[in-house]
Order: sequence, then structure tokens, then C-alpha cells
Amino acid sequence: MHGVDWSALHNPVLSSATHGFKDQALQWSGGAWHMLFSDMTALPRAPHVHFDVAESSSPDLVRWSRPRVIASNAASPDIVRDPAGQFVVTYQLQSDQLEYRTSSNATLRSWSTPHPLGHELAPRMIDAALAFTGHGVILGFKAGATTQHFEIAWAPSLTGVFHVVGLPDISLYNDTVENYEFLTVDGVWHLVATSNTLDEPYIFTLGPGDPALPSTWLRWSPGRQLQIPNQTFNTGKGITSVTFEHANSAFLCVGPGAEFYLTYAASTELTTFGGWGHARIGIARSSDLINWQVPPE
Repeated sequence: MHGVDWSALHNPVLSSATHGFKDQALQWSGGAWHMLFSDMTALPRAPHVHFDVAESSSPDLVRWSRPRVIASNAASPDIVRDPAGQFVVTYQLQSDQLEYRTSSNATLRSWSTPHPLGHELAPRMIDAALAFTGHGVILGFKAGATTQHFEIAWAPSLTGVFHVVGLPDISLYNDTVENYEFLTVDGVWHLVATSNTLDEPYIFTLGPGDPALPSTWLRWSPGRQLQIPNQTFNTGKGITSVTFEHANSAFLCVGPGAEFYLTYAASTELTTFGGWGHARIGIARSSDLINWQVPPE
């Protein structure tokens, strides 16, 4: 496929012997690939893990720059472009509140100071995702502690006041979804999300209804699981999300040739790094969002 020598790739595409990488978001910009992710450092005492949001860039998805922290004590980044063309990265703080930063630099080397995002909506908010509709901005997030749920809010602009719209009509395994990403495919809005049970990737289509109306964002098609092949680094004994991670926190990126790349976090165990496991980032590609191919390990 255009722009990537697939034969040169090996899964996982981004990993570290001493750090765990998960919750990734991939962006093609300025002639390079940019991976934003939760960078996990093991600690000797509880909570046994420290999170930062980091960025690494690559010309070919093979050679990656040294990870650079862009937000400390933070996790679960998501990246989109606003109507003016600048990049907006969202993430959650250790206090389970949301922030965002912006960048007008195509190389994503410089970011604004942090701005609060939707702090008026809920006491606990994680896994933020934004969609700029041309009629305001949609914010998707996971709320709640004991009982968690996917929620939608709307504001007239990113700097405006957000208002709760409601809970989308999505349920998988009688549970919610997490790690959200909004994107358009062939002019139609889609949601990529991870099942809260089993941590597997799904894709949904918005509607029916007008995307300009906030209430439309509560209606979605039934989810279709993205079937990512098993490899050694994303397979373990037992049940995915319980003893290992198969394809957690999936993120869909449209490449420079309109090809689809799905990145995901995987771990063969869930005991290290405070129970998150020694996560590494894999990649799969598709031309139709149905059939997926992975590089060799």
C-alpha cells in the first residue's frame, strides 16, 4: 500500500524493554507518522505504575524517535484536527479529569499549554474523543466509577461550555465501550471503540439522523468487531482483558494513500505495571475495514 513498505515492518511496531506503551493514537502529518500513547513506568510501590502521555515519530513505521513526554501524570491520548487545521490532543489526568492541548506544527513538536475540557460535566471523566461537526463540537467520554458508561456532550466551540446530550444506544456484552475515536470514512461519521468486557475493537456507524444535531450522536449502528489476527505478542493463556490483552485501545488511522491502519495495545500478561501488563503496540492494515493483515513478528 502507498507510503509504507509493509515487508519491512514487524509487530509490535513500537515497544520498550523497560516501559509499557498503550492507549495509542496514530497520526500522519508533515511527511511522517506520529504515535501518541500512554507511557507506563514501573514503580517499586503502589500503585506500581506511573503514566505520562508521550509522542514518538517515524518516517516509515519502522524507525521511531525516542519517546518525548508531552503531558506528565496523564494517559489515554486522542488526536484530531479542528476546522482551522490545527491538531488537538485530548488526555486524562491522574485526577480523572480531561485536558486538551493544540498544535499548529505539522511535525507535532510544539504544543500549547493545557486547557480544561468539560470539567463541568462529571466528577470522573476519562477516554475523551472529539468530533468537529461544523455545527459545534461533540465530546465523547467515559464517566462513572462503580458503574461506568459512555456519554456524549456538545458545545458550540472547543472553548465553549459543554452540555450533556445523553448516553449513546451502544451496548456490548451488556456493558459499555471505552477508548473512543470519532472519524469520517467516505464522508460518514464512525466510532471506533473498545468493548469494556474483553477489551476487543469494534466499529460503529452514526445515525440515522443529521450529524449537525447533537441528539443524532446518541444513535449508532450495531457494532462490528474488527478481527485482528493472533500473534505471539498479543496472545496469552486464559481470557483477553483478564489474563492478557489481544487488541486493546484500538485506533484507526487513514494513511496518505487512503489506506486504513489500526494500531492496538497488546500484552501476554496482566501482572506487571500495576496490573496493566507490559503492553506493546501492534499494527494491522486493511483496504475495506473487514479483512485485516498484520506484519510478521
